[in-house]
This record gives sequence, C-alpha cells and structure tokens, in this order.
Amino acid sequence: MSRKIIPLLGASVLSIALVGCVATTPRTRYYDDSYYQRRAQYDCSRCGVIRDVGQVYIRDNATSGGGAVLGAIIGGVLGSTIGKGNGRTAATVGGAVAGGFAGNAIERNSNDGGGRPAWQFTVRMDDGRWAKVTQWDDDGLRPGDRVMIRDNRLMLLR
Repeated sequence: MSRKIIPLLGASVLSIALVGCVATTPRTRYYDDSYYQRRAQYDCSRCGVIRDVGQVYIRDNATSGGGAVLGAIIGGVLGSTIGKGNGRTAATVGGAVAGGFAGNAIERNSNDGGGRPAWQFTVRMDDGRWAKVTQWDDDGLRPGDRVMIRDNRLMLLR
C-alpha cells in the first residue's frame, strides 16, 4: 500500500469505531395495565396522589454519530498534513480522535437548543414520602389523580 493511504485507512477505521460508541435515545415502554391495576388493590407500596404538575425542559444528549464521523475525517485529513513518516501517522490518528470528539460535542450542543419539553410530577406517596417523576408525556394526569410509580413512570389508578 502507498504511504498516503495508510493514514487515511487508519482514520476511516477509527471513525467507524467511534460511531459504535453513540448512545441511542430511550424508548417508551408499554405494558398491560390490568396486572398493575389488580396489584394496586392489595399492595400499593408505590402509590400516591399527584400534588403538582409542571413542564420542564430536558436536554437530550443523544447524537446521530454524523458529527463524530465528520469530525474524525476532517481531523484525520488535517493531521495527515503535519510531520513526516511515523510522526505523520501519529498526527493523523491523533487528529482523527480529537476531531471525532470535537465533532460529537458540536453536534450534541447544537441539537435541541433549549431541550425537549417534558413533565415533572410531584407525588405524595401513601406512606408519607414525596417523589418527583419526570416523563416525556403527561398522559392526561392532573393534580389529585391517584397513581402508581412503575419503571420511573406514572400509571393512573382507577
């Protein structure tokens, strides 16, 4: 292989490896509520009444990986222009790594501006404790509703 292809090949492999480190966004879970409705009748250790509902904004740090890949490519190309021989190879790899991190950070900071709207519920538990639960949707829940906390989400009890 030519000496010019080796650094580019290394930068490409590194950028593909960085894409594998990207986290996916959380998924909404759906359950059969009939089991929990029956369970709440005899054991309700995580039940309570909603006292307050408020909208908050949550910054979603998930990225697509495109910023990391583009940053790694640009960093690798810029790094390959520095030095000669083994120094050039090290500069290419270092530029790709630094560019990948920088591109990922830029993409994360440019997404969603102020964050996504979510709902924060303050719940007075049956045993006297207080709980705060934040979830993406309000599910029509209002102060005074009797709920059960399940998987860090509120379920309306009938």
